[in-house]
Amino acid sequence: MSESESSPTRHGPRVWAIGGGKGGVGKSVISANLAASLAHGGQRVAIVDADLGGANLHTLLGIPNPKINLKDFMSKKVSDLSDVMVPTPIDNLWLVSGAQALVEAANLNYGQKGKLLRHINALEADHVILDLGAGSAFNVLDFFLVARKGVLVVVPEPTSVENAYHFLKAALFRKLKRAQPRALVRAAIAEVMEGSSRDLVRTPRDLISRVWSVDPEAGAALVAEASSFRPALIVNRAQHPSHEALGQDMVTACRDYFGVRLQFLGALPNDQLVVRSVMERRPATEFHTKIPFIAALDGAIEKLTYARRRTA
Repeated sequence: MSESESSPTRHGPRVWAIGGGKGGVGKSVISANLAASLAHGGQRVAIVDADLGGANLHTLLGIPNPKINLKDFMSKKVSDLSDVMVPTPIDNLWLVSGAQALVEAANLNYGQKGKLLRHINALEADHVILDLGAGSAFNVLDFFLVARKGVLVVVPEPTSVENAYHFLKAALFRKLKRAQPRALVRAAIAEVMEGSSRDLVRTPRDLISRVWSVDPEAGAALVAEASSFRPALIVNRAQHPSHEALGQDMVTACRDYFGVRLQFLGALPNDQLVVRSVMERRPATEFHTKIPFIAALDGAIEKLTYARRRTA
């Protein structure tokens, strides 16, 4: 990066985490195209392959196995995460690769995770895109929760939808357990979970209600924490108008069942040109800019950045 390119942003990068409750939903393809689209708009973008168990962003971006990656940072071969940033064929876009990451890196301890998050937030970029691993392991949830916006990718299949609900439930439970004052909240949660009402706690909303009845102060803390949980949703590989409706149905279900305000970013159509772009190892934004997939993705980006402007 040149001196002008690497000048730090005023408040640090805006971090977006792309996750999926189930593997194979296309989150890495979406991450790569989202990053490329932002970069084409003149934004400085770093994309971090945080799928430490199966990193493949370098392939999607047309980069042979990078000579430096997260393994070098986690093993302290390099001291700064910015040293792991490698340029991509796309102007304004850099990759922090997870290729060949240490096996144990998929299970970061508290200190390692904190260090990685601090360095992510210090990267000299306007945006940082985190491409997360599938599932709801604690490390995945923690990266999802620390982002300015966590985006969950789902495809119109029953298993994907079911896993998406499980992911959101697990993420919110983890967020609630970190509410401040943490000691008071933990004590109240423990009392609820050890008491006779334990079997009645099936959702985060149930937990908040039961904790409130035990300790109103802890209950108020949980309400405040839950109100700040506002993830987003993208339906990928849509082929029918009902798939667009699926996103709205999930918004309603999350509001009614979990008490979560889920932002629906839209449905990305199934497109063979996107499949072709994967085979050609470059984002579709590079050579298929007029296809419906890119138009829908740009709409999702506008919703993300518009929400950021409103809450900034």
